[in-house]
Amino acid sequence: MRFHAGGILAFIGGLTVVLVFVAGGLAAYYRITSRQVPSHTFLEADFEKRHVECLPEDRLGRLVMRDAPLVRDVVQALDRASEDPRVEGIIARVGASGMNLATIQEIRDAITRFRKAGKKAVAYAETFGEFGPGNGAYYMATAFEKIYLQPSGDIGLTGLSSNTPFV
Repeated sequence: MRFHAGGILAFIGGLTVVLVFVAGGLAAYYRITSRQVPSHTFLEADFEKRHVECLPEDRLGRLVMRDAPLVRDVVQALDRASEDPRVEGIIARVGASGMNLATIQEIRDAITRFRKAGKKAVAYAETFGEFGPGNGAYYMATAFEKIYLQPSGDIGLTGLSSNTPFV
């Protein structure tokens, strides 16, 4: 039987391509399955971002809000981290976020549960209400064990008010 050099080279080339794909698939599988949280982990959160209750139904709204974290996901992540022995604490940036008080209260309650589990919680901000009221951000920060503020930062706390129209 006679072998052609071109056939042998084609076989070796095909076998090489298959092996490269198999090795790439195994590397991807290993990377996905080996994601573990190391011990002595501190979470980092940015509560200056706007958090939303749900994503809009329309495509344009989803495109605009695609990076906004869901409040439900943040609360669930904090609750899971409070039970995880590898997580030691959280460091969060708070400040002018534009979140409503109901959202702030929900996240604040999750942070309080996180602290009750014996975890450390530290908040830092550049300012609390430099150009407007900082009540919400400061209220969220009070759930943390320590609050750090920039030396040049302002604390702009204002009172709450309510108006009743008179006809």
